[in-house]
Order: sequence, then C-alpha cells, then structure tokens
Amino acid sequence: MKKRIILIQFLILLVFPGQVLAIQPEAVFLNSLLFQGDTLVANVKSDSIPVSAAFDTRDLSVFKYGDTYKIVGAIQAAEKTGYHDFSIKFADNTSYSKRLYIRARKFPLVDLGIPEKLGVTAGELVQNLATEKANINSIITLKANEAFFTKSFGLPLANNKRIVAPYGEIRKTGDQSIRHLGIDFGAPKGSFVAAINDGVVREAENDPTYGNTVIIDHGAGIFSLYMHLDTIKANVGQSVKYGQIIGTVGETGYATGPHLHLSIKIGMVSIDPVKFVNIFR
Repeated sequence: MKKRIILIQFLILLVFPGQVLAIQPEAVFLNSLLFQGDTLVANVKSDSIPVSAAFDTRDLSVFKYGDTYKIVGAIQAAEKTGYHDFSIKFADNTSYSKRLYIRARKFPLVDLGIPEKLGVTAGELVQNLATEKANINSIITLKANEAFFTKSFGLPLANNKRIVAPYGEIRKTGDQSIRHLGIDFGAPKGSFVAAINDGVVREAENDPTYGNTVIIDHGAGIFSLYMHLDTIKANVGQSVKYGQIIGTVGETGYATGPHLHLSIKIGMVSIDPVKFVNIFR
C-alpha cells in the first residue's frame, strides 16, 4: 500500500511539478514492542498539528519537542494484554488510528516485612499508602501541557547500576500484596540525588510512609518522584535543571536500609523509570 501511495505521489509531481503534496498522518513509534509497565513514545508526522491522542479511552501527552511533536503515554504494570486502540486527532479535523499489542511481563514476588519504626500493621500500611497516593495524584492532576525540558532524561545518582528492587515487584507483606511501582537504587546514605531533567518542584516534604519526598513536574504530564531521602535540598515552586542536586539518599519512611526510590508518572500512571529513560531519546 505504501509503495502504491508513493507511486501516485510521484505521478502527480510529474503532471503538476509545482504541487506540494500533503504528508500522510503517521505516528512513528520509538519502541516496536510494548510490554506492561512500558512507556509509549511516538513522533508525529503530519502537515497538521496534533491536538490530542488516546490509548483506548486514556488521554496521552502531546507536545512540541524540538522540531517535531511527540506523543508520550504510560502502559500500566497491570495493563490488559492484547490489542488496544491508539488514536490521534489533528487541528484540521483529520485523524490517525492504529492497533497496538501489549505483551505480558513477568514481575517478581517477594516477602517483605514492615520496619518496626513505622509501628503499623500490614493493613494500616496499605491504607497509608492509599492516602499518600491520593495526595500525589492531587498534585499530578494539575499538569502542564507544554514540556519544561529540551533534552533527554537521565538517572538520578552518580552510580545507578545497583538496583535493589525492580519496577513492578509484588511484595507480600503479612496478608497484603503491595505492588512496587518504581525502582529502588542502592547507594550509601548521604549520596547526592539529582533531578532527572528540567522541571518545577511540586512537593518537598516528609511523609510518614514515603519519608522525605521530592516531586518534580517536567511538564507534558511527566513527573518524577524521589523518596526515602535523608535530606531535601529543594523547595516547592523552585525551577530545577537537569542534574541539579535536590536531596540525598536516606532510609526515611517505609525503608529497611539506605536507598533511593525513583518513580516516574505519566498521567498518574507509574511506569518503569529505567525503560522510560532508555526510550525517551
């Protein structure tokens, strides 16, 4: 079909050499295979400006990035496997659609106790996590449509190779199962933690469960969360740059040892931070 379209366009140019041909709307996906917990990233090719995009009924982020428009969205850790609908609407009332296939991903199951310092039961811990998730979602709901960054994302530590708990890990805690929707990087207490890209600090405070926490709004519906910090070196409303120090590694809150918990949320859905950084180029 594509060869036929190209041939027709070539023939039109022969007959009407001054004719400017419209670009057929297309989404070029950076990841050819999509798994649970992945980030969907696509570059848009079209003469018209994309105004919205959706994964089934879930809105995706659409924003200008350099000389192109990008679409970024989150695939949940528990996303239903199989085919899903992807669509784009353009300013000239045209549209583009494609069927995407989401593949299953295996997540480890581990037994994890509760630190005595928290003084809560497994049920109380789950309730506290739900309360804090609601607080975080209230912050993330207030998203900016434009991107605050102009470069690729990075990781927050000088050494990011020591992953002590992967994204999606299912933790059996008492009679409760808790999904770990971030990555825990092991590092000595006091190690510097840097912003993974430009943005604006939306939260910088202590939470009984997540400990000292910083949340950075990168625009385009993308947020990064840094938890269990020993110290916070950022203030709410402050603009930060890629690589700027925003805290130090600690073990505050629900932590059994020094580490940094990094989460990345897009549209209130947490995705695998390492896979996000690797695909967003």
